Amino acid sequence: MHDKISKVVPMRKQTNRNKARKVSSALLTQQVGSILCDYMTTAMSAHLVDAKERLQQSSDKRSFESVAIDLKVFNEVSNALVSLNIKEIKKSISSLNVNQGEVVPTVVSVKAVVNEFDELSLLGVDEIEEQLAIDGGVGRSELKFKDVLYALNERLTVLFETKSLKMSTNPIAPSVLLKQYAEILKKELFSEETCLLLYKSYEETVLLKMGDVYQKINDLCIENRVLPKLPKRQLIYKNNTGESSVERRSEGQSRQGNEADRGGDSPGNTHEISDVLYRSLVDMVQLHSAKVGRAALSDGLMVSGDSISTVDLIETLTAIQKKNVIEGVAVDQNVRLQIGSQFQSNGVRQPYEEQDDTLINIIAMFFDVVLQDKQLPNAVRLMIAQLQIPILKVAMIDKEFFAKKAHPARKFLNSLSQAGLGVSEQNRQVKSAVFEKMEELVDRVLMDFDDDVEIFTELLDEFDIFMEQQQCQIDVIEERSRKVTRSSEQIELTRRQATYEIALRLNGKSIPEFVQLFLDDAWKDVLVLALLRREKEPAETQKCIDVIEALVESVMPKNDDAARKNVIKGLTRLLKDIKVGLENISYDFHQSAPFFKELESFHKRLFATVENQSDDIPIAEEVVLVAFDEDLCASLEEDLLQELEGHISEMPDDKFSKKANAMAVGDWVAYTNTDGEALRAKLSWKSSVTMQCLFVDDRGAKAMDISVAECAEELRQKKMTLVGQEKAPLVERALAGIQALITSDDLEPNAV
Repeated sequence: MHDKISKVVPMRKQTNRNKARKVSSALLTQQVGSILCDYMTTAMSAHLVDAKERLQQSSDKRSFESVAIDLKVFNEVSNALVSLNIKEIKKSISSLNVNQGEVVPTVVSVKAVVNEFDELSLLGVDEIEEQLAIDGGVGRSELKFKDVLYALNERLTVLFETKSLKMSTNPIAPSVLLKQYAEILKKELFSEETCLLLYKSYEETVLLKMGDVYQKINDLCIENRVLPKLPKRQLIYKNNTGESSVERRSEGQSRQGNEADRGGDSPGNTHEISDVLYRSLVDMVQLHSAKVGRAALSDGLMVSGDSISTVDLIETLTAIQKKNVIEGVAVDQNVRLQIGSQFQSNGVRQPYEEQDDTLINIIAMFFDVVLQDKQLPNAVRLMIAQLQIPILKVAMIDKEFFAKKAHPARKFLNSLSQAGLGVSEQNRQVKSAVFEKMEELVDRVLMDFDDDVEIFTELLDEFDIFMEQQQCQIDVIEERSRKVTRSSEQIELTRRQATYEIALRLNGKSIPEFVQLFLDDAWKDVLVLALLRREKEPAETQKCIDVIEALVESVMPKNDDAARKNVIKGLTRLLKDIKVGLENISYDFHQSAPFFKELESFHKRLFATVENQSDDIPIAEEVVLVAFDEDLCASLEEDLLQELEGHISEMPDDKFSKKANAMAVGDWVAYTNTDGEALRAKLSWKSSVTMQCLFVDDRGAKAMDISVAECAEELRQKKMTLVGQEKAPLVERALAGIQALITSDDLEPNAV
């Protein structure tokens, strides 16, 4: 009996604890909503003041009437915006807690917009700009608070008892907040310019100032023991014997552990480089030294005394690195010179350890090649060259930098190179989002990298997320640019086809000149419209061609009465079909009236018998006739092919024509525009019919629309150079470049 009671009582206690936890969760959810709504009440007031000032200042760039209308609407709804916004926030939090589901964003992403519309040309420029503004605001806010937002996602997943919670479904995250606000604005009569202005103000006055709110909510969750098991980062350190020791870091633990925490490892106690790889590096240094002379590789100082330990050398490198952040990086100065000056006294310095000395030489050669890499824009080369000291430290701390292509520091350099391929000097001056992000990451390496290589993994992950967002936006704009260009070519080819169809019906005949002018000036457009619609309305094309044939037949001389009567019988239907066709293209009635009058007169003269001809009807011979006798190809496709072959044969048979013809989609070119600005553009589309080329800039917008022959001429005149695509990552190119540097007869590094 005692045993039964002892089993029942704990079960009741556990049930009570579960009820208490559920009540506590509901209360905690209410507190989270209260913290956020209190902040929003204050922040939205500041936002409204800021937005009104921006709106008033925008009158310098927009018409006074447009701004006045938007200001009137803004004043009418401004107070309601605060209450509506807070109402939506409460609704999203409460619905998530009650339904244990995910918040569905009310605004579709850029990818969803692309998938929703089969014809991207239907997506207006304003809609794209609006979506890019929203995505940009969300992206910048999420990056700023990425650490605390990650923690909150994990905690609120437990609090709301959901399977998973993401940035796009977290009711307190920037994505949901800004998209809710955007939905509210859409219901008002604001212009597109004002909506973009309000989004920017909301981002800067509300979203980017939420750090304290997020931290307060996170602390509240911690106090109430909402403590999920966050993933722990595993770092592997290898000792000199090659054995591995594992360190696990939980949330909030610093990257910089003390020597005891690191199992005794320190920058000077890192694992040794493999014999095979080290021998290879030594051979490279010795070969180059023998070729150019030892003095060319040295720092110009006498070497004497005890060797500098790796630990002391790394500490000195860190000091140089921090100093360079303040004073600037001498990217054109050899890394040996930067280091040697810190250890010299009266022209004498201590020697480096053998491995360290080898690595310094290799890294020096590595960046010599990078600075010669003409595939990269000058601005990007100089930016990457700022990382000479950090990369040397990486090579000394973690010798796998040379051995593993997947090393985070190597992947980081490669990502910077790939993203910077399209940077132009002009783009750099206007600070494109990608170049700005690259500068930010390089600055963070220089400021924050001491001896933990894991920082490159973190920065690489952040950059990958950023570039994924950017690429999504670029893809939308680039696809729209391609569709516009393809549509223009399609219309031109359709006009060619219409011309061909008309010529085919006139070939070998002589018709009145006014009929020929009508077919070229008016009916060709009717036929073009029908050809463009032929997939949806295939019968319309044949109707237009039937009209051409009937019209030509009606103005041809007839030898017998039966033929004349047959034509006369169909005139009513012919005239009706012509009028309907002209109405389809909204052809001006006053322009078509003279044609119908001349046609009627011509038919009267043509079909009048000799007996009923009168003096007031001119004879048919007075009308000017136009004869058509062309050597037409069997089909339009054959005609276009012959024309294309003719254009290609007219191009000079030189290396520039071959380069232009060989250009593939994805190839970059560097060119100078009419204003003398140095720019870069990527080949986005190349027509196989007309050989017309569409080039886009690094944002996906149209940069040039020129033919292959024009590209060849630009190359010939040295107004354009072919950059190509990044077929090999930067680090692999640089290492291959070192080999070429050693084996080349030329003492200067070859461009990779």
